[in-house]
Amino acid sequence: MMGLQPKVDLIIDLQFGSTGKGLICGYLGETGDYDTCITANMPNAGHTYISRNGIRYMFKVLPSSAVGQNIKTILIGPGAVFSLKRLEEEMVHLRTDQTLRIHPNAMVLTANHIKKEEKLDHIGSTKQGSAAAVIEKMMRSNKASTAKNFLRGTAYQQYVASHSEWKVRLECSAGILAEGSQGYSLGINTQFYPYTTSRDCSPAAFLSNMGIPIPMLDTIIGTCRTLPIRVGGNSGNCYPDQEELSWEELMLPPEHTTVTNRVRRIFTYSKMQIEEACWWCNPDLVFLNFANYVPEDYVKQIV
Repeated sequence: MMGLQPKVDLIIDLQFGSTGKGLICGYLGETGDYDTCITANMPNAGHTYISRNGIRYMFKVLPSSAVGQNIKTILIGPGAVFSLKRLEEEMVHLRTDQTLRIHPNAMVLTANHIKKEEKLDHIGSTKQGSAAAVIEKMMRSNKASTAKNFLRGTAYQQYVASHSEWKVRLECSAGILAEGSQGYSLGINTQFYPYTTSRDCSPAAFLSNMGIPIPMLDTIIGTCRTLPIRVGGNSGNCYPDQEELSWEELMLPPEHTTVTNRVRRIFTYSKMQIEEACWWCNPDLVFLNFANYVPEDYVKQIV
């Protein structure tokens, strides 16, 4: 049996999310040599990218790098939870020379999943139904809304891969760009629990949720921002070396979350956060975003 070749570049957020993963993934999709892109998004996260032609994309299901002209295969991993309506809306961006495949174990979001999260304001949840869908999958019912079950007999069944096809798709790819979601510090196993997302946000977890064997990993690209954010509302604390700021004192227009449109909370840069994230995630490269928010000296102190 031939060994697996390292050909996966993984984008991972080193903070609380919204560091520009959509930006870097879209850019690499347009400028890189990747022929395949993959994600395992859930509806509690959205990635925005503005192309070199000025076209604005907002993806919650598909990878932002799908806009790249060299991208021929687009994969939705087994750990994904997605809205079928949202997938349909995003598929208008796919070209005729692109192939979409959904892992049979990915979960399709239902109204029941959303209803179960209606009262989760106390932990700053986006209340999109992500955790409820994951819990349903974990209960291992034959009636779980996996892509294999839910899409059977529909027009979308043609996009559902078999387990063997999934393996072949990965092996036959020349280069794969894997797009992580949310952020390391939002992971369910961090010190911020229960004010976290419903899953781990480490490289190993992302590879597992995308159905990618560990030996295929080549490069980890970490993303961070000069002034980290958290979702608005009761979303938890920050690191001891951080202070919460206001958009007014920064004289910046408030940012709103892609999914819920809440005004984001904003903080000073945390060296502790980045050191911890690098210890866990071991990025080979780091992309620092939002340098325009702060003076040049501030950026130099970070770098």
